[in-house]
Amino acid sequence: MTRMVMLLFCLLLMFPISAFAHPGELDELGGHFRNGDCVYLLHEPTALAKQAKTKQELVRLIQQYNGNEKCKRNLTPDRIDLDGHTLGKKEDRSTLRLGRTYPAELVECIDGDTAKFRVNGHVYTTRFLFIDTPESTIQVEPYGKEASRFTCSRLHQGNITLETDGDALFDKYQRLLAWVWVGKRLLQEDLAKAGLVEDFYDYGTYKYESRVRKAYEEAKRTGAGMYGRHAAGEREGAGTEMRPQTGEKRAKTDHPPALENKTPPERSGRPVLYTLLGLAAAAALYGLIRQLK
Repeated sequence: MTRMVMLLFCLLLMFPISAFAHPGELDELGGHFRNGDCVYLLHEPTALAKQAKTKQELVRLIQQYNGNEKCKRNLTPDRIDLDGHTLGKKEDRSTLRLGRTYPAELVECIDGDTAKFRVNGHVYTTRFLFIDTPESTIQVEPYGKEASRFTCSRLHQGNITLETDGDALFDKYQRLLAWVWVGKRLLQEDLAKAGLVEDFYDYGTYKYESRVRKAYEEAKRTGAGMYGRHAAGEREGAGTEMRPQTGEKRAKTDHPPALENKTPPERSGRPVLYTLLGLAAAAALYGLIRQLK
């Protein structure tokens, strides 16, 4: 009986450590507290969060549904970052239709083929149709940063129009799928012509496929961007495995949205560390109790 009591006590000692081992995970509202300064970041508002019409109402919901007691004590409306979202407006994706064009405002440029735009008052994380540029978020592939700089430079010129196309408005990560026009220029085509498109993905049959493929083949023929001789040497020297440039469409299903990759660095390695500390503390306590018997 005594051993059972001591075992239960050790488990209770470990529980709070393990329970706090995952700071930064999204709560039921779709946000989390930033560990460094306890600012609440509303990354992906859920239906529950959308009930709040003001930041003050959101504070009450956070107090109710977030488990970070330390940060909740000092939470005020000015310590909430809405991450581009707007309170008091119910998002209705049915307002968008396939085969339509929509004026868009740049909210955030994420990488070479992903950005956030405000369309009809709503913010959409948008995956550029058809093209796949080298990665520059979680991992940095050769020419990933160049593709990101190219895209961001173009988007900051303004006069952006999104054109929906294909068989679906959103991918499985709930990103809007669209052709991106900057003025009268198709951004996907310009990225391909600059040699910053490494492959294609398939969500359907698209209106401007032939234009983008033609620009892609021209870049390979002229040695633009990643297809130049010097660039080819850099790719080999970097030791990064590049996808085969077959020109065939593939299903891009292995890359989560960049927004989901913004995991706070403080989380790295902590679950293992806290578990080990909990085990060590439990073992020490158990040994001490046996010596006192």
